[in-house]
Amino acid sequence: MKINAVWHKAHLMPKNPTLEQRITWHIEHTKECGCREIPPKLQEEIRKWK
Repeated sequence: MKINAVWHKAHLMPKNPTLEQRITWHIEHTKECGCREIPPKLQEEIRKWK
């Protein structure tokens, strides 16, 4: 797993993000960077959101 430092610098997670912001950030993060997986609790929320 490699970190895409350029992407991370350009796409900071907002302070006190809403659930929608967290989901959007993590989905985009998965496409652009391989440094970690989406946390399991958030994966559950994503399944509910779709």
